[in-house]
Amino acid sequence: MSGQSSNDDIYLFIMRHGEAEAPRLDDKSRQLTPLGREQAKTAALWLKDQYCNTGVVDLALVSPYRRAKQTHDMVSLDIAAGKVESSDDIVPEGSPKLVSDYIDGLLHAAVNSKKPIKKLLVVSHMPLVSYLVDELCQSYTTSLFSTASIAVIKYSLREHKGTLVTHYQGL
Repeated sequence: MSGQSSNDDIYLFIMRHGEAEAPRLDDKSRQLTPLGREQAKTAALWLKDQYCNTGVVDLALVSPYRRAKQTHDMVSLDIAAGKVESSDDIVPEGSPKLVSDYIDGLLHAAVNSKKPIKKLLVVSHMPLVSYLVDELCQSYTTSLFSTASIAVIKYSLREHKGTLVTHYQGL
């Protein structure tokens, strides 16, 4: 498998939610469409095949918006998370610097624990996911994310930065 890792590798999976209903007054309650559910399921299968053959990530950070939670629910059918956190910081208008610093802090705090974080999934929204990849990789190319796409970042604790490995664009 091309994406299998050594013991020192940390992988971050930055995922945009699947296709959602048309915008409405209450953006937080928008749900996935049937296509969005299929996109999330297909993305999960790709992620499991390429990077998570054990079917587990150590931590999932999920936006509190309904469509992101539903996307994570679909991913969870194939990839379980050791721990799931909902965060109001990973919403569409969230701060990529704040989220990047939070992720770096989580990874450093866990490094000497009984359960270090080797695989972390973030399920969020545009434009945050795009800016977050830039912040984590210090690249500033502002990649566009199609719905249910996943950017895979290999992260260096020593350098406090990641390298974009691939960007699965989905269905």
